[in-house]
Amino acid sequence: MSGNEESGGPAKTVMTLAGAVLALGLLYWSWSSFMVQQPLKLDYYCLSCKQTESIEEFRKDFPANWKQYPGGGSDSVLYCLKCKKGRAHPVLDCQKCGTVFVQHLFPKYDEYGDHSCPKCDAEYGKLAKSRGVDLMPKALNP
Repeated sequence: MSGNEESGGPAKTVMTLAGAVLALGLLYWSWSSFMVQQPLKLDYYCLSCKQTESIEEFRKDFPANWKQYPGGGSDSVLYCLKCKKGRAHPVLDCQKCGTVFVQHLFPKYDEYGDHSCPKCDAEYGKLAKSRGVDLMPKALNP
Protein backbone atom coordinates (compact mmCIF):
# COMPACT_ATOMS: atom_id res chain seq x y z
CA MET A 1 0.00 0.00 0.00
CA SER A 2 1.23 3.43 -0.80
CA GLY A 3 0.99 6.49 1.46
CA ASN A 4 -0.73 8.52 -1.27
CA GLU A 5 -4.16 6.97 -0.80
CA GLU A 6 -6.93 9.28 0.39
CA SER A 7 -8.01 8.73 3.95
CA GLY A 8 -11.70 9.37 4.48
CA GLY A 9 -12.52 10.17 0.84
CA PRO A 10 -15.94 11.78 0.23
CA ALA A 11 -16.85 11.86 3.93
CA LYS A 12 -13.87 14.10 4.68
CA THR A 13 -14.83 16.48 1.84
CA VAL A 14 -18.43 16.72 3.07
CA MET A 15 -17.28 17.42 6.63
CA THR A 16 -14.87 20.13 5.41
CA LEU A 17 -17.61 21.82 3.38
CA ALA A 18 -20.06 21.61 6.29
CA GLY A 19 -17.46 23.17 8.59
CA ALA A 20 -16.79 25.97 6.11
CA VAL A 21 -20.53 26.71 5.72
CA LEU A 22 -20.96 26.73 9.52
CA ALA A 23 -17.97 29.08 9.94
CA LEU A 24 -19.36 31.48 7.31
CA GLY A 25 -22.79 31.37 8.94
CA LEU A 26 -21.31 32.22 12.35
CA LEU A 27 -19.24 35.03 10.85
CA TYR A 28 -22.30 36.52 9.13
CA TRP A 29 -24.44 36.20 12.28
CA SER A 30 -21.85 37.86 14.53
CA TRP A 31 -21.21 40.67 12.05
CA SER A 32 -24.89 41.42 11.45
CA SER A 33 -25.78 41.34 15.15
CA PHE A 34 -23.17 44.00 15.88
CA MET A 35 -24.25 46.14 12.95
CA VAL A 36 -27.86 46.47 14.14
CA GLN A 37 -28.37 49.84 15.76
CA GLN A 38 -30.96 50.34 18.46
CA PRO A 39 -33.60 52.95 17.61
CA LEU A 40 -32.95 56.28 19.31
CA LYS A 41 -35.33 56.88 22.19
CA LEU A 42 -35.36 60.57 22.87
CA ASP A 43 -38.12 62.89 23.95
CA TYR A 44 -38.39 66.65 23.66
CA TYR A 45 -39.98 68.84 26.34
CA CYS A 46 -41.49 72.22 25.47
CA LEU A 47 -40.85 75.00 27.98
CA SER A 48 -43.96 76.91 26.86
CA CYS A 49 -46.75 74.34 26.66
CA LYS A 50 -45.12 71.81 29.06
CA GLN A 51 -45.79 68.94 26.64
CA THR A 52 -43.47 66.11 25.64
CA GLU A 53 -42.99 64.84 22.11
CA SER A 54 -40.94 61.94 20.74
CA ILE A 55 -38.03 62.56 18.41
CA GLU A 56 -39.81 60.31 15.90
CA GLU A 57 -42.54 62.94 15.53
CA PHE A 58 -39.92 65.55 14.66
CA ARG A 59 -38.41 63.18 12.09
CA LYS A 60 -41.74 62.25 10.43
CA ASP A 61 -41.91 65.19 8.07
CA PHE A 62 -38.22 66.01 7.93
CA PRO A 63 -37.08 68.74 7.37
CA ALA A 64 -40.38 70.60 7.85
CA ASN A 65 -40.75 69.51 11.50
CA TRP A 66 -37.08 69.95 12.33
CA LYS A 67 -36.82 73.70 12.95
CA GLN A 68 -34.05 74.86 15.20
CA TYR A 69 -34.95 77.41 17.82
CA PRO A 70 -32.71 80.47 17.42
CA GLY A 71 -30.62 81.14 20.52
CA GLY A 72 -31.66 77.82 22.03
CA GLY A 73 -28.17 77.03 23.28
CA SER A 74 -27.75 73.99 21.04
CA ASP A 75 -28.63 72.93 17.53
CA SER A 76 -30.84 70.19 19.03
CA VAL A 77 -33.22 72.72 20.63
CA LEU A 78 -36.23 72.88 18.31
CA TYR A 79 -39.56 74.65 17.89
CA CYS A 80 -42.31 72.67 19.63
CA LEU A 81 -44.55 70.67 17.29
CA LYS A 82 -47.59 71.12 19.52
CA CYS A 83 -47.67 74.84 20.29
CA LYS A 84 -45.46 75.87 17.31
CA LYS A 85 -43.77 78.65 19.30
CA GLY A 86 -42.03 77.21 22.35
CA ARG A 87 -38.53 75.90 22.82
CA ALA A 88 -38.44 72.10 22.82
CA HIS A 89 -35.38 70.71 24.59
CA PRO A 90 -34.22 67.11 24.49
CA VAL A 91 -34.51 65.28 27.81
CA LEU A 92 -32.34 62.57 29.34
CA ASP A 93 -32.97 59.76 31.81
CA CYS A 94 -30.23 59.61 34.43
CA GLN A 95 -28.54 56.20 34.34
CA LYS A 96 -27.95 56.30 38.11
CA CYS A 97 -31.19 57.55 39.65
CA GLY A 98 -33.72 57.44 36.78
CA THR A 99 -34.61 61.14 36.99
CA VAL A 100 -35.63 62.73 33.69
CA PHE A 101 -34.09 66.15 33.15
CA VAL A 102 -33.93 68.85 30.46
CA GLN A 103 -30.74 69.23 28.45
CA HIS A 104 -29.16 72.44 27.14
CA LEU A 105 -31.25 74.68 29.38
CA PHE A 106 -28.56 75.19 32.03
CA PRO A 107 -25.82 72.82 30.87
CA LYS A 108 -23.17 71.22 33.03
CA TYR A 109 -21.07 68.27 31.97
CA ASP A 110 -19.36 65.61 34.06
CA GLU A 111 -15.77 64.40 33.71
CA TYR A 112 -16.81 62.13 30.82
CA GLY A 113 -18.46 64.95 28.85
CA ASP A 114 -21.98 63.70 29.63
CA HIS A 115 -24.76 65.94 30.92
CA SER A 116 -24.79 66.13 34.71
CA CYS A 117 -27.97 65.04 36.49
CA PRO A 118 -29.35 67.84 38.68
CA LYS A 119 -30.56 65.29 41.24
CA CYS A 120 -27.31 63.32 41.55
CA ASP A 121 -25.25 66.54 41.49
CA ALA A 122 -27.22 68.37 44.19
CA GLU A 123 -25.02 71.49 44.03
CA TYR A 124 -25.73 71.82 40.31
CA GLY A 125 -29.47 71.32 40.89
CA LYS A 126 -29.51 74.02 43.60
CA LEU A 127 -27.58 76.44 41.37
CA ALA A 128 -30.09 75.93 38.54
CA LYS A 129 -33.04 76.49 40.89
CA SER A 130 -31.42 79.64 42.31
CA ARG A 131 -31.31 81.00 38.76
CA GLY A 132 -34.98 80.13 38.17
CA VAL A 133 -34.29 77.14 35.94
CA ASP A 134 -36.37 73.99 36.47
CA LEU A 135 -34.34 71.12 35.02
CA MET A 136 -36.65 68.43 36.44
CA PRO A 137 -40.22 69.51 35.68
CA LYS A 138 -43.06 67.61 37.37
CA ALA A 139 -44.44 66.69 33.93
CA LEU A 140 -41.27 64.65 33.29
CA ASN A 141 -41.07 63.15 36.77
CA PRO A 142 -44.60 62.43 38.01
